[in-house]
Amino acid sequence: MTSIPWLPRMPTGTGVARPAALGLAALLSLACADATGPDGSPCDVVTRRGAAELSLSLAPGEMCQVPLDDLVSMEVESGTTSAQYLIAVQSGLRSPGARTRLRLSARGREATAAQVPALSSAPRLISAEGRRLEAASSAELTLRASARRTLLGARPLNATRPRAPLPAEWASGAESRGATRPPVPGDTVVFRNGVSPDLGVDCAGIHDVTAVVRAVGPNLAVAEDVDGSGWVSDAEYATVIRALENIVFPVVTAYFGEPADVDGNGVIWVLFTPVVNRTTPRNSTTRISGFFNPVDLADPESCAASNGGELLWLLAADPDGRYSKPVPASFATTRAIGVAAHELEHLISAERRAVLEGGSFADLEAVWLSEGLAHSAETVVGMTIGRLRPGSNYGFEELAALPETFRTYFFPNLRRAAYYLTDPHRTPALGDEEGRDPSGVPSLAMRGFGWLLLRWFADQYAVGAGGLLGGPPEETIFRDLAGGGPGRTRGVENLERVAASVGAPGDWEELLATWALAPIADDRQGEIPLSTQVTSLQLRDAFAALHRELEGEEPFDREFPLFTTDIALTADTDVRVDFELNAATGRYFVLESDGPHPPLRVRLTTLAGGRVPGSAGVRFVVLRTR
Repeated sequence: MTSIPWLPRMPTGTGVARPAALGLAALLSLACADATGPDGSPCDVVTRRGAAELSLSLAPGEMCQVPLDDLVSMEVESGTTSAQYLIAVQSGLRSPGARTRLRLSARGREATAAQVPALSSAPRLISAEGRRLEAASSAELTLRASARRTLLGARPLNATRPRAPLPAEWASGAESRGATRPPVPGDTVVFRNGVSPDLGVDCAGIHDVTAVVRAVGPNLAVAEDVDGSGWVSDAEYATVIRALENIVFPVVTAYFGEPADVDGNGVIWVLFTPVVNRTTPRNSTTRISGFFNPVDLADPESCAASNGGELLWLLAADPDGRYSKPVPASFATTRAIGVAAHELEHLISAERRAVLEGGSFADLEAVWLSEGLAHSAETVVGMTIGRLRPGSNYGFEELAALPETFRTYFFPNLRRAAYYLTDPHRTPALGDEEGRDPSGVPSLAMRGFGWLLLRWFADQYAVGAGGLLGGPPEETIFRDLAGGGPGRTRGVENLERVAASVGAPGDWEELLATWALAPIADDRQGEIPLSTQVTSLQLRDAFAALHRELEGEEPFDREFPLFTTDIALTADTDVRVDFELNAATGRYFVLESDGPHPPLRVRLTTLAGGRVPGSAGVRFVVLRTR
């Protein structure tokens, strides 16, 4: 389900040049207590009294990753010039809800203070804006959770079952349920609705929806609920179908796979209906704009509310506010394009897994990766409209060149990413303890993590040219993830499988260690390895522009939202930071000196001061930028 809050005003600004990618260094696969440094050479790890210690001696642009098995400390060597080290303490845990409690200590040789005040402020509390978004996310969670409960024991449609013969007659205006000939404008179609205004889903069905076909293309058909008709002209619906056919359908299907047409009517239904309007309370400050209901892919014999085919449910025009908050006709038709991109990915992925591959509804993708893929669909559609190509490192000026495109396709994902970066180590990156959508602002942060990780992954490992937008290699990555492969793998295992197939680390811990510095190093000044870059987007430029143009509105209240702890490379430094590290997340530190500096010893331990066990899956990933 897609909720698109309103962007208060269109930001303006200019992009900045991208820093040069210098000092390239490979991040190679690591054995238990090994470390990898510049060009794959071992970092200087020594063993004293049975414990490993790392002496960190990196040139600018060089990086090192170290598993914490038996590693008790890391010493940054003294230097005669200024230096800056970016450190990610990265969790490689793969279980949703898992977390590790850690303590990082940094101490100079002349440190005497027993305690030092915090060097940077903690993440701020969620404001009213955050609570507004939290309400929208909670609504989506309600629908998804209710649909899952409803589908327990339900059978998916059987794609191999012989279809019924075409009806002898189906005149314009005749009612039909499950008709197997392509619709034409003027046809009346009856759909089954199982979604109530409180977003509960009932297989017994809530009521029927009678709709009239308003526009038909080669792959999609627009139908309008007669209960909410009269506000959108045929010409406006023709504009919608052209955008869906010429942009959304070819891009989303190239990236995520072809729909199956299990109902044999040759189209995906796009239904504008007050069913969607009623799910938004009148006093809400956000709006539910549409959804895909997986119930529609269930066998109607096991779930009577199923429509037995491909169907997207979208917000109907309602200027007078008969059903909920008023919806201008232009809002309904314009928003439909972006909503359809997101929900069509959900539909295609669900159909490939549950129907075409002979699976079940238990095979639907894990929520964090499912939403990351659907938000990626928004991005590639937005890039298509803006004539942008992945890998070209666009700043704010290029992304915002078309204001409506920016508001619909780029701004929401940048905002989700900002919520993730604001408090990365506490983000439920893989969902809540049960792997479900955590709801609220944590859900937005989870989605920001998934979207940003996938964009980095495609930028790094989709090598090639041609294709519809990002080239066949990029399309193959997303299409493979959407289907899950022969075993319909989900979540972590799914990304591991695809990573191994494209030459990326096929182990979750190693893949995350390779990704770990991207949130802090992307487009940063200094000597920055290409492996740390999201090469499609200038994140720093985009976030700085949003901070400026939205006047510090949450989550753009800093020029760059990433929460870090800054530590000075001085002889009297004495810092201790206790923190929790959620599964698959990182905690970020910056060690810095403006001139010559003494050595500094950094220790990472449990809260009790003990060694961090290898089972915690924690790694130091360090980059020197100057």
